[in-house]
Amino acid sequence: MGQSKGPLVSLLEAVEGGDPVVILPHDNPDPDALASAAALQYLLEEVGEVESVIGLGGIIGRAENRAMVKYLNIQLVPVKEIAFGPASRVVLVDTQPGRSNNSLPPEVKPIGVIDHHPAYGNHEGVAFVDLRDEYGATSTILTEYLRDSHATVESKIATALFYGISAETQDLGREATPADFAASQFLYPYANKRRLGKIENARVPREYFRTFRDAIEGAVVYGKVVVSDLGDVLYPDMVAEVADFLLRLDEVDWSLAMGTYKKSLHVSVRTTDREANAGDVLQKVLGSRSAGGHDMIAGGKLRIEGNGLEREKVAVRVKERFLRRVGVESAESRDLV
Repeated sequence: MGQSKGPLVSLLEAVEGGDPVVILPHDNPDPDALASAAALQYLLEEVGEVESVIGLGGIIGRAENRAMVKYLNIQLVPVKEIAFGPASRVVLVDTQPGRSNNSLPPEVKPIGVIDHHPAYGNHEGVAFVDLRDEYGATSTILTEYLRDSHATVESKIATALFYGISAETQDLGREATPADFAASQFLYPYANKRRLGKIENARVPREYFRTFRDAIEGAVVYGKVVVSDLGDVLYPDMVAEVADFLLRLDEVDWSLAMGTYKKSLHVSVRTTDREANAGDVLQKVLGSRSAGGHDMIAGGKLRIEGNGLEREKVAVRVKERFLRRVGVESAESRDLV
């Protein structure tokens, strides 16, 4: 009986020949997406001798993410500079076809999809698909590729993957699995601790503190839920940062943060309720094409058409739908501070 091929071998077979591969994470990539893309690029070159570029469909806004790109030398190419066509060879990382959070042109079918989110669609015709929604991070999947490849564990790649897992699972405390623990243990000896420290403690501008002040002053508690509308934000990731921060409130099980960036309302949901599914909840609030996530974290966005009044109407509608969905629509509102 022949030995079955590992996923990296199958992926390399899928990307053989042709133009350089475009590695495309979701727009406004977080550490997990950035690390996974960088590790995949490294493995394609080291193991398969396949050229690739990493596409950037949005911005790198959060200070830690900018530091990660800087100190780990992750090279990103804006998608507007990439000539996509029907024959383009694209591998989606930490996202999937049909999701509103990536810049894959609708006429382009990817040749590969690697993700730790639940399956979205049937991925018919995609040559390589590796979806592991039981994992806490896509970086864990790429770490297994790296370990099984026997390629040199380059320090910057190990640091990226280690931080990707850490950030996605909140230091292995949120949705982490034995696979995530094993991957972190494998990576730690190779990670550059000094660079890791610079990333984790990245310096932030004054506007960062203004946003947090406004988020706290505007936060409202409805029973077991805390909600904050940030208004306009400097970058979309700010919404997720605030949602994470507000969930530390000891009297709530859910946090909802919203903020506007470039005519889109970005929404982040967090929960401590392990019996709930934040991704399902937010999909029901925003629509299945506009949101996604896991049991304890979810995010999405809605396009805002029209003036500021329309934006406020959409934000109120999202809040009311969310409160109804988690069963606190009749709860008395109380200012957080």
